[in-house]
Amino acid sequence: MPANLTPQYHKAEQRYKAAATPEEKVETLEEMLAIIPKHKGTDHLRGDLRKRLSQHKKELQQSKKKGGKTSQLDHVDKEGAGQVTLAGVPNSGKSSILATHTAANVQVADYPFSTLKPVAGMLAYEDIQIQLVDLPPITPDYTESWTYNIIRTADLVLLVVDLALPQPEEQVLEVSALFEEHNLLLTGDRQTTTPNLSVAPKYSVILATKQDAPGAADGLGSLSEAYGDEFKIFPTSIMSDHDSDGLPLKLFQALDIVRVYTKAPGKKPDMERPYILPVGSTVQDVAAEIHRDLGESFRFAKIWGSEKYDGQQVKRDHVVVDRDVLEIHA
Repeated sequence: MPANLTPQYHKAEQRYKAAATPEEKVETLEEMLAIIPKHKGTDHLRGDLRKRLSQHKKELQQSKKKGGKTSQLDHVDKEGAGQVTLAGVPNSGKSSILATHTAANVQVADYPFSTLKPVAGMLAYEDIQIQLVDLPPITPDYTESWTYNIIRTADLVLLVVDLALPQPEEQVLEVSALFEEHNLLLTGDRQTTTPNLSVAPKYSVILATKQDAPGAADGLGSLSEAYGDEFKIFPTSIMSDHDSDGLPLKLFQALDIVRVYTKAPGKKPDMERPYILPVGSTVQDVAAEIHRDLGESFRFAKIWGSEKYDGQQVKRDHVVVDRDVLEIHA
């Protein structure tokens, strides 16, 4: 018998996969158990959810007995339109990317492990800011668990690959394997799902650095041959500014978001503070973003955007696109 799981359940499931603490896991599992359809087709799944809930409650109790304290490094508050974590092997160029594109105070050195804690900076793209978070390098022996906790909750993983090293595709293989050991799955497909609720798919793109280094062209070729069909690959060079200016646009596109502006009737639109929503969002989603109750109570909306629209009245389920302007009538 099919499970026939609801969209609400799938959303809660995604929150569970992204949860970094026992508290968050317990909360989302309880929600999943409350909304999952109760019939023969979900018997096994409900049993698995109850088992996981029991395990996470035990983890929570143990944490409280120890004082309930976690490392302050476990979390980076999200800011801007999206959070992008920089992940890669030692000396791959992560800190240089952060220093070049943000005003963050970051140490750039030609020796490994110069980054010992998360460092965040804001990258500007047109009228919005995207948060970049530099993390310690991903290695088998020296990467703290909190590094993976931050990656788990990020909106996008920027996998930084050093083209100056021989066979750069092996860096992707190494980092992917270490991610999998921590229940994270690097994927170039946003629709990727896993049957194991403990494994969180993390949408990722590859930033291939040091494109002007000797042998980098061959390295980019082997990297593209190995992973070009699986991930988007952005080659760049900080030293020569090759494609460096295009990174903000590429990250905006990879985050899969749109900007929607609002206006009051008879007034000019507010073009300084857009609402940021996932691609595919509707007029109703925008209204709910303005105020939770407005999403259900507004009477109608008018839209300005592409050439097709010029103050035209649209339905609640109309899908908005980047830079649309909405006039919500309560």
